[in-house]
Amino acid sequence: MQHRNKLLFLVAAAVVPRVVCGNPLGKVIELLDSLTAKITKEGEEEAKAYAAFVEWCDDAAANTGFAIKAATAKKGKLEATIGEEAGEISAAGTKIEELAGSIATDEADLTSATSVRKKEAADFTASEAELMDVIDTLGRAITVIERETAKNPAAFAQTDTKTISGLVRTLSTIVDAASFSTQDKNKLLGLVQSRQAADEDDDEPGAPAAAAYKSHSGGILDVLEDLKEKAEEQLSALRKAETNAKHNYDMLKQSLEDHIAADTKDMEETKSAKAAAEEAKATAEGELAETVKELANSKSVLETVRSDCMQSAADHEATVKARAEELKVIAEAKKILVETAKGAVDQTYSFLQRHQQLTASHLHTRTDLANVEVLTLI
Repeated sequence: MQHRNKLLFLVAAAVVPRVVCGNPLGKVIELLDSLTAKITKEGEEEAKAYAAFVEWCDDAAANTGFAIKAATAKKGKLEATIGEEAGEISAAGTKIEELAGSIATDEADLTSATSVRKKEAADFTASEAELMDVIDTLGRAITVIERETAKNPAAFAQTDTKTISGLVRTLSTIVDAASFSTQDKNKLLGLVQSRQAADEDDDEPGAPAAAAYKSHSGGILDVLEDLKEKAEEQLSALRKAETNAKHNYDMLKQSLEDHIAADTKDMEETKSAKAAAEEAKATAEGELAETVKELANSKSVLETVRSDCMQSAADHEATVKARAEELKVIAEAKKILVETAKGAVDQTYSFLQRHQQLTASHLHTRTDLANVEVLTLI
């Protein structure tokens, strides 16, 4: 009612100045139609712009939603990658420690075996030299005795070689006659006496019975040759043992060195893999931080888009409603003016008829003339 009264007031204000300019009510109605067309056009333009804005809202929401989905998937993948690389780093670290321990153990074993081998080689060298010296001394003694016996067989015919003391005396006489050095003489006598001690041990109670000097019945030469044979057997056994020991050491050394080389190579490869995993993990962590930042930004953008679009939708709805109210009021005003104009036209028509009647008749009085003038003025 308030809008109607206001509009009627405006219409009246528009009509009064135009009373002298033709049909004022028609002019007002024309102005209302123009206003209606203007408001309608503005509404159409706004609806078109709003439709484009709605499309933009839909596209922005869809694109931002896709970005959020992609960032979320990337975030999960990066987190999985970081977890995998962390596991690789941990496993590599453990393996490196195990390999380092294995290498240290093998190196210690190799060092110990080498030390033992050096001692064995030194002992062998000393023992071999000693046995070779014994064999050489015995060989020279046998040669001398054979030569002296050939020169004077009767001198050794009555020698006593049945007892060790007699054997020692006989041997001493021989080496003195052969001009042996004191060192060689003592060595030979020591060998014979060592033989005596060994025979006495064999004669202890419980020992196997054996005839003393069974292998020396042929005299002093048999004793010396037997000692030489024993020394040669010992030298052969010593050299065989040395060969076996050296072979075993070489095999052990080769095995340890191969194992150390393999573990060293494996450790270097593991270190490289660990470094690569650490680099990949650092890269993934950097990308993850950036992805988390992008994800948060995309969520913020989506929230802003939704908020702005919802606000714009509310504003558009309010504008559409207000425009509809304006058009409704204008329509009501036009209806009132049309109805009012119809009554005014009827009244004007009666006045014109009266004017024509007076003009067509005779003017008999001053009053008739005044009425004609009033009608003409109107």
